[in-house]
Parts: sequence; C-alpha cells; structure tokens
Amino acid sequence: MSPNFVHKLQELSEKDKEKIKSLNSMDLQERLLTFGFKEIPKPKIHYACPLGFMEIFIGKEEYPISALVDTVAELNIMPVEIEIKASLTKRNLNMNLIGIGGHATSLVALSEFTPIILASGEETQIHFFIAKGSVHTVLGRPFLAYNNIRLEFSHK
Repeated sequence: MSPNFVHKLQELSEKDKEKIKSLNSMDLQERLLTFGFKEIPKPKIHYACPLGFMEIFIGKEEYPISALVDTVAELNIMPVEIEIKASLTKRNLNMNLIGIGGHATSLVALSEFTPIILASGEETQIHFFIAKGSVHTVLGRPFLAYNNIRLEFSHK
C-alpha cells in the first residue's frame, strides 16, 4: 500500500470507518442499492474462444469421456459423477466458481495427478477440480501448458 493511502485511512472519522465496515459486510446488490443503482448492471460483452472436444480416458480404470478443450479456462474441471465412476483419489474442498458468462458452479473436491490417456495414446497426469451439477469435463490452460500443446487454426 502506498503511504499516502495509509495516511488517508488514518485520517478517516469514526463515522466514515463505520460506513466502510457496513459496506464490507454487504453483498454486491446491497452496495449498489446504497449508491442508487436499482439492480446489478448486466455487461453487454460477448466472448469467443476456440473450443473443441477430445476423447480421453481417465483414471486407472481408463474410464472413457469426451472432454471440452477450452483455451481460456483457468482450471481443469470434471463433474462429480465422472470422479465417482473413475474411482479417483480426491481432496475435499468447498469453493464457488463464477464462469465467464456469470453462472456459478460449486467445486467440491480436487483430484491431483489424475492419470489420463489422450486419444493419441500418450499418458499424462493433470489436476482436476471436481464440480457439482451439470458441467462438461473441461481441459483448460493448465492442461495445455503442462502438456506443451500448441493449437493451430485454419479456415478449412
């Protein structure tokens, strides 16, 4: 923090400090109402990213699935149903993930060093976050980077 910012914080009156504390305890909707907004503004942005599906086998039992390759996903994700069928070792956790479109997904576990076999026959290990609900198995940027995968696009 800059010294100027810290100095300004120290100069705040008790009334201002209480106002900041009450704002911090509010959710986003309540904060926006405090400042005169009627509802959370919806962004009018459209996203596009190259996507494709890849056949892989997960786990020691080599459970086959069709995984979505997402070039902008920050995590590798799989639904809890696949984690159960593939008998993966996992570590429980409780996190919420907000997708690029604003939808929420509950992450309930992490399966580390999950063995997978790619369609090419190459074996590798990656980390998967386990999601509750209706989600695709997603191979994101961690998968692409770890396996040194380069995507090429053409107009064919």
